[in-house]
Amino acid sequence: MQSSYLVYILFRFFLLVISLLPFRLNTILGKLMGTFYYRIDRSRRRVIRANISVVFGRELDHRQRETLGKESCECLATNILDLIRLDRIVNSENYHRFIEIKGFSNLMKSVERGKGTVVVTGHFGNMVLLRYACYLNIPPKSVIIRKLDDPYLEHYVSSILKAHDVIMVRPDGALKRMHQLLLQNTLAVTLADQKAGGSRRGGRDGIVVDFFGIPSQTHITGPFLAMHTGASIVPVFVIRKGPGKYTIEVNEPLKLVHTDDEPGDLKQNTRKLNQIFEHYIRRYPEQWFWLH
Repeated sequence: MQSSYLVYILFRFFLLVISLLPFRLNTILGKLMGTFYYRIDRSRRRVIRANISVVFGRELDHRQRETLGKESCECLATNILDLIRLDRIVNSENYHRFIEIKGFSNLMKSVERGKGTVVVTGHFGNMVLLRYACYLNIPPKSVIIRKLDDPYLEHYVSSILKAHDVIMVRPDGALKRMHQLLLQNTLAVTLADQKAGGSRRGGRDGIVVDFFGIPSQTHITGPFLAMHTGASIVPVFVIRKGPGKYTIEVNEPLKLVHTDDEPGDLKQNTRKLNQIFEHYIRRYPEQWFWLH
């Protein structure tokens, strides 16, 4: 317990130091950290290279793929440093100086329907900045988050999310709990671009759907909840534009397929989401987490 608490103290000290740095210095430091990580972590570098080859293998040569892999790590490191700084200075009066929101009316249309909104995002850009939506006049948010092993870090993360009006939902029983919350017209935030468990035919939390032309186990949480509650699905992406500057792009609600063939509908709706992700990854390839 003492060693765990010491790690926590060092972690909080690191956060304090980073939170005092200007954004431009964060950018420089983030590039150095990202490049260092890409060079030393061989296993993750192999994952990054393999993922980039699947998507851009025929479009980019070896040098370009290596550059993209390194830039993605630099972007991730910089996003983390920016987030630490933003958490210290952003409030309800000044958030618009750092974060531009495009397509906010798309979200409000869904909220005004009163049937809940499934906000679908992914391992892209600075996705954690979505919690600043608490500064907007919208319902509470719920998000699936695994309990951290370290009790001190768990308390720290929980306190931040609660301060931003976020209802934490643990993975066990998440579908049932988020179903209940959607019926209360909340926003249910879920990540779509991660491998789901189960067999190749599809598990209880995923099905096989094409992603960049490759059959992939894909989470169905968003489409499943929307189809069973009447909620809207709104894809949202947080894009880094410069030092301390981000844009939250809110897409139009997904037009869901509804027929008597529920398994087929689920697959079509999940594929529609994958296509939106493919579009953003091609537009901003360095901002996707190729390492996951």
